[in-house]
Amino acid sequence: MADGNKLLLECQDGINSMSGGVAKNPVGIGHCVGVLQATMDTLDIFHEAGGVPKLVCVPEGGIPMVQSMRVVVQSLEAHPQSLHLNESVLVVSALKNAFPCR
Repeated sequence: MADGNKLLLECQDGINSMSGGVAKNPVGIGHCVGVLQATMDTLDIFHEAGGVPKLVCVPEGGIPMVQSMRVVVQSLEAHPQSLHLNESVLVVSALKNAFPCR
């Protein structure tokens, strides 16, 4: 199931491995990276090609993937009642709260 429960574990593992730890589930880390990147790319496509207002405004030049992971993990840990929701919805919510457009 593509929900926050699985994504939380995968992204926590990604942060650990990118910080010098041993990956427990390399495929899961790849899934976390893929969901985060695909969600950010989709937001950009909707804005650029679809005329949808920008929902997430990361700093100029973007942010490192590990920072995206930390933002998402922090949000998922802070809102355990939402972990049953779709992972992409949770990623958008986390990034939108961390990098609001003004």
